[in-house]
Amino acid sequence: MSDLTDIPGGQPSAPPYRPTSQALGQVPEKIPDIPINAVFLLLFILAGAGHMFLLKYNGKHGKKFGISGACFGFSVTRVLATTLRIAWACHPQSIRVAMAAMIFVYAGVVILFISNLFFTQRIIRAQHPHFGWTKPFSVILPILFAVVVLTIFALIVAVILGFYSLDEKIHVAVRDIQVYGATFYAIVAFLPIPALAISTAIRAHPKIKYTQTVDKFGQGSLRAKIMIVMISAFFLTLGASYRAGTTWLPPTPLYSGGLPARPVPGPWYFSRGAFYAFNFTIEIGVSLFWLATRIDKRFIIPDGAKGPFSYGGGFVFAGEPGNEKNRNLGNRDSLRHLTGSTASGWGTARNSRVSWGGSRTSLAHSSRVSWGGVSREKVAMALGEDGIQIEPYPAFEERNSSDPVGGDMGIEGVEAEMGWDPKSGKWALRPVSRFTDNYSPVGTRASSRTETA
Repeated sequence: MSDLTDIPGGQPSAPPYRPTSQALGQVPEKIPDIPINAVFLLLFILAGAGHMFLLKYNGKHGKKFGISGACFGFSVTRVLATTLRIAWACHPQSIRVAMAAMIFVYAGVVILFISNLFFTQRIIRAQHPHFGWTKPFSVILPILFAVVVLTIFALIVAVILGFYSLDEKIHVAVRDIQVYGATFYAIVAFLPIPALAISTAIRAHPKIKYTQTVDKFGQGSLRAKIMIVMISAFFLTLGASYRAGTTWLPPTPLYSGGLPARPVPGPWYFSRGAFYAFNFTIEIGVSLFWLATRIDKRFIIPDGAKGPFSYGGGFVFAGEPGNEKNRNLGNRDSLRHLTGSTASGWGTARNSRVSWGGSRTSLAHSSRVSWGGVSREKVAMALGEDGIQIEPYPAFEERNSSDPVGGDMGIEGVEAEMGWDPKSGKWALRPVSRFTDNYSPVGTRASSRTETA
């Protein structure tokens, strides 16, 4: 039988066994735990519904933002955790319900940690497009994610072993795993703060701020995105650090060792108030905060973005450092597009000039400039919060093949730009001329911008 015996501190004759040490939140009771968990249950249902709505809504409009799905999954784990704590309060003698409740408390919050790290990675790649796409930096998050998953499995196994064994050595090993897991979670929750602080400080250096372009993405300023991640990381770290701190403290037994065994009063740091404040309150706050700030709009990037200046949906030069060997640009494409199409009549160097990794100036006129690998026919430039900024290159309007372009007419000074077109998903050559506007970006009017000298 797995039910507890009537003797205080006694154990059933067969596993699972009752825990011998107190834990954060203690054993829930009908009052006040059921009303409190019912409120959190409703809040997590509403938060999950909100994230799922945004996931479906964006999907119908051709936008993919998987983190909304991850947030929905987190809400599901918290719905289960609050439901199991209600069941545990109604059946305090059920060890299996207690074990399931503890497992779901462990397994949920890491989803928020990983999501915040994804936001951090995107911001750093926007601030430092070339460094952010290097292999050493790109593999950090996948490795960290793998370690997090392994840690979750280790904690779940440790919880199960603690319930199914009375061996003192096993309980010592279980406690070591729990201390490691709580500490590791606190570190993961804290990582975005120093990472963004260092990245932003480097970005603010004059040699970088005034010479390198920011790969703007999503809606809102980059400063607002940093604040969202920092605030989320602060509160997630607060909760994770509190859990880690209580785990490092010496274990407190549930019952005294004498006969008859008497319940040991729980320390204040294991109280129900502390449990709900540093777990469910912080987590639902972060989840609703992300909904309110519309992270799906602020942190969305083009599907399949890869390489420097790909976040903004920009027209990225194939020869820009980091893009020279892009597998999407083969030798056939690069040779053909470098000289243009002979059928269109602009295959000579005189009428077709391509930039491969820097700024360029036409011999006929100097009104087109490439900034950091993103080129625009008409550039609205300004000194923003992160230095030189330009808007990402939007998709091109389709042009009738019969419409002439400057290169077709042999106009002196026509230029061509090689880059990644996010609409077609291919590398393409865009004819540029000061005399034609056939390939102007969607929504761009010739009169709304000033050509740069």
